[in-house]
Amino acid sequence: MEYDPTPSHHEEDRPGPGVADDRRGGGWRIFGFPLQIDPWFFLTAWLIGGRQEPLWMVVWVLVVVVGILAHELGHAFVGRKLGMEPWIRLFAFGGMTGWSRPRPLSSGQQILISIAGPAVGIAIGGSVLVAAQAGLLVGASPAVAHVLRDILWVNLGWGILNLLPILPLDGGHIAASVATILLGAKGRIGARVLSVVLTVAIGLWALTAGQWWIMVLGVVLTVSNVQALRAEMAQ
Repeated sequence: MEYDPTPSHHEEDRPGPGVADDRRGGGWRIFGFPLQIDPWFFLTAWLIGGRQEPLWMVVWVLVVVVGILAHELGHAFVGRKLGMEPWIRLFAFGGMTGWSRPRPLSSGQQILISIAGPAVGIAIGGSVLVAAQAGLLVGASPAVAHVLRDILWVNLGWGILNLLPILPLDGGHIAASVATILLGAKGRIGARVLSVVLTVAIGLWALTAGQWWIMVLGVVLTVSNVQALRAEMAQ
């Protein structure tokens, strides 16, 4: 779950500054935002759902789609408020919000956009948790309880994890923006170094714990951050 923060700091698979996005396939729109959903998104969501009966796997995938869309809409609405033209893409490793006509943003504005996505998920999942703690869900059927557990994990659980200070997670963008405020251009390099250290540590832990999906994600994020670190240090 991420967003394209500024035209000067964009990942390789995102549109460049001032370039109209060409990944709005299918002409889908949600609340006026162009939306693309890659087929790999559904496959990945299915695979991480664990071993469940087919019906519950379908429910899980639907919860993931709605949860990640809600997260990306948080980014998109704040971006629109700041005068940007957002688009949303769901792909194999989550979601992405970018800009058809990007413009420079202050570090404070970047932080607002970054925190908006996790805030939506935490609000949704937190509402379920508060309702459960208040006894409002007592007597709910096993089916309803199952769905609510999925909603809680996808929104609250993933929302909190997404605040880890690892690029390109939202927490990584927040850390990079704060570091830039404090240290200038060197701050983002520092955020990259922190991301590499944390992803290596997480990958090693996942290897010893047998958490293969987390290990794969750790490897992907480590490689991505090492490549970006080299590029940024060469500038």
